[in-house]
Amino acid sequence: MLERKQNFLVIGLGRFGSNVAKVLYENGHDVLGVDNEASEVQSIIDQKLIADAIQLDCTDANNLKKLDLDKFDAAVVAIGSSIEGSVLVAANLKEFGVNKIIAKASSTMHGKILERLGVDTIVYPEAEMGRSVARQLLGLNFLEEFALNDNFSIAELALPKKYAGQTMLETDIRSEHHLNILAIRRSGGHFSVSPSANTSLQKDDYLLVLGTGEDIGNFKAVDS
Repeated sequence: MLERKQNFLVIGLGRFGSNVAKVLYENGHDVLGVDNEASEVQSIIDQKLIADAIQLDCTDANNLKKLDLDKFDAAVVAIGSSIEGSVLVAANLKEFGVNKIIAKASSTMHGKILERLGVDTIVYPEAEMGRSVARQLLGLNFLEEFALNDNFSIAELALPKKYAGQTMLETDIRSEHHLNILAIRRSGGHFSVSPSANTSLQKDDYLLVLGTGEDIGNFKAVDS
């Protein structure tokens, strides 16, 4: 249940920024997405990832002031193509007194600069993805969610209670939910890769699925 609706500003609508904005919006929060490239703004509007996105060059302090920064609970700086732009935007947000700033860093040096500016949380998405992939390959855990491209993701999902005790064929998850089940993780760490139609599903199973963000979201809501 949503404890309190919050207001987020996401600056930079590439893959990282658009996914952050999408998840915040899907969880009931208000999100304003901003990018200086019209194509990125149009893409997020066309995909209906969030309700509000505008084109604006946020490296210009005067443009930032137009956004009524006092209303945001937090700002996410997701600029990936320009370290200079990322640092400049973060510095301006800090100067204008934004409550909380989260920034993407592309390198250790980039992160150190952001840290010195007083950025609250620094995220290294490439490094985190590398660690997640390694953990998966070692069988330590699945990925919570990994975007393959703008449309498809691989995600770890708890098996909805209604399917417990049924076979893969009986659930018909592929045709009903448009998801491909790549593997099953069971309590105790047992893995079943490429499960057959006769594989029986158990109540504590986790499924590694491939599908669109929309289909994955719909499957998560089956028990709700």
